[in-house]
Amino acid sequence: MRHLINSDGYFAVKNNMNETSSKDRVENIRDAFKRWPRLYFFIATVFGPLMFCGLSGKGFLKKYGSEGVCLNLGSGPRVIGEEVVNVDMYPYKGVSVIADITALPFKDGSVSRIVCDTVLEHVHPFHSSPSDYQRWTYGGLLHLTRDFETVEGGNRAGPFSALTVWLCYFFASAFSFGSKSLYWVLINMAMFIFFPIKLLDIVGNHLPQATNMAAVLYVVIRKK
Repeated sequence: MRHLINSDGYFAVKNNMNETSSKDRVENIRDAFKRWPRLYFFIATVFGPLMFCGLSGKGFLKKYGSEGVCLNLGSGPRVIGEEVVNVDMYPYKGVSVIADITALPFKDGSVSRIVCDTVLEHVHPFHSSPSDYQRWTYGGLLHLTRDFETVEGGNRAGPFSALTVWLCYFFASAFSFGSKSLYWVLINMAMFIFFPIKLLDIVGNHLPQATNMAAVLYVVIRKK
């Protein structure tokens, strides 16, 4: 069995536990857009702060093709293949199985491949988008998956994506003047200002030691 695991890198910004209702409103807006997956992912792909250059879910399926059931855990509304079973705890369009991915309703040995894309930080131990409390370095990811054989790994989104995220947070902090509601609005508005910087990851993703600065990391692991 092979697994593709993507995890937001440690370089992205963390928030404290004292969250406000303004963040909930931001998340409600995002959830509303997820009702129209094509529009949501178009906006996220073009104007979002991350330039995904590394191995994607679709790339994983093509590179590590095999027979049997393939799960996309924490899929949201994204469909990466007709043969893939989307699993999520929310009934988004495209979700086939509604379940908690820590207690999957599948028999042992019944799944051949698993895609888990930017999900782990939500479940170890808690992640309430758009805030989060768990990140990994590349070494941390390898330690987390130490009971498996590592097939490959690297950057999914590189250092300039991390810089773009940081600039969005800095811009919001500098110009919200202490207003938490305005802060979360400005973070999302700032993406439309700074998103071109992420394009430099076409080169930045291949810089020496770029993994130490990457926004998103990935590993492909196989059951021993």
